[in-house]
Amino acid sequence: MSVSDIDSQHGVMIHYQGKGIFIFGEAGVGKSSLALELIHHGASLIADDVVDFALQHDHLMAHCPKILFGLLHTRELGLMDIRQICGQQHWQPHTIADFAIELKQYSDTPATLTSHCSSKYILGKKLDVLTLSLNNPASLKTRIYSWLAMQKVHASDLQKMQSWQRQKMAF
Repeated sequence: MSVSDIDSQHGVMIHYQGKGIFIFGEAGVGKSSLALELIHHGASLIADDVVDFALQHDHLMAHCPKILFGLLHTRELGLMDIRQICGQQHWQPHTIADFAIELKQYSDTPATLTSHCSSKYILGKKLDVLTLSLNNPASLKTRIYSWLAMQKVHASDLQKMQSWQRQKMAF
C-alpha cells in the first residue's frame, strides 16, 4: 500500500455488531468516549484519532496507523492501551468500513417518519451516515444498536425483493 493509496481521516474506527463503524465529528464532541462505551459492550477498537483508509479488493478498509496500535485517548481519562484495560480481544488493526456515525452537539435533522441517512464518501466508496445528537435522552449505544438492527432488516427486505423480482422475471 503506497502513501497515495491512503486517505487519513480524523475520527475513531470500531468494529461493533459485526460492522466496521467510522465515528466522526468536531474535536471534543465525544467520539473516543463513545468508542470506549461501545468497547465495554463488545466492540473492538481499530483506531482512535487517525484512521487510515485504503481500497483492498473493492472494499474500503480501515487501518490503524502503527504508532497508535491499541491506544485510545479520552479527555477525562487520558491515554489508555485498550489491550491492557479491556483485553486483547477488544482491539484489531483493521476492518472493512461499513457505516459512519457523525456526532453533533445538536442535530439539525428534521423529524420524519423514516430514518434520515446521509452519505460520506471515502476513496470513492459510499458509507451511510447516521447523525446522532448528544442532546437526546436516549443513550447513544441504544440508538446505534437500533440503527444497526434496522440496517439488517432493510438489507434482508432488499434481498427478498430482489429475489422476488428475479423469480418473476424468469419465464
